[in-house]
Amino acid sequence: MWRLLWTIGFMASFLQTQRAAAANVLIHQGYFVEMSQMNCVGNPIYFTNINCKILPPLNRTMESSVELLKNLPTLSATLRVSLPNPKKVYTQIFAITFDVCKVIRERKRKMLIDFLVSTLARNSNVVMRCPFPKGNYYSKNISVTDLPPMLTENDFMAHFDIFIPKVAVVLNVTVRGHLFDTAKENARKKKYL
Repeated sequence: MWRLLWTIGFMASFLQTQRAAAANVLIHQGYFVEMSQMNCVGNPIYFTNINCKILPPLNRTMESSVELLKNLPTLSATLRVSLPNPKKVYTQIFAITFDVCKVIRERKRKMLIDFLVSTLARNSNVVMRCPFPKGNYYSKNISVTDLPPMLTENDFMAHFDIFIPKVAVVLNVTVRGHLFDTAKENARKKKYL
């Protein structure tokens, strides 16, 4: 009987250790972004006082503020990501266009879109419903981390366009930077420290 209890206790302890090790590995998987340039351009009919910037010293977070002059009844958005080829010419690798109001309303999202919406909801005062009311909006400490492990370390350029379908582009955000693999970055730090 004691042997059985000891074996069960040992296995439970072993599984607990393995679960902690697996959780530790999962924490260190994924990617983070270090930004080098960010531009925000708004349509003056809809936006004023646009301010967006990358926060030093690590250039891994950004913040922005804007004044929306009119209610926006419906919005769509396009996210385009480009990577440089060996000749340093950027080539678009994917583009996603989606109805912003539908995404917010239905909560059925692709992984990358879900990441964008949840990050904005968590770190800003942006109203996550349509129509978007006029007013002053800000976002603080927006960071691009914990991206899914399906990418490779590389420079990138991302364009995020928000538009009213068949009417006008209302906002464009362009970000350049470098995508780092968290595990590789941790290994590099250990090697040199």
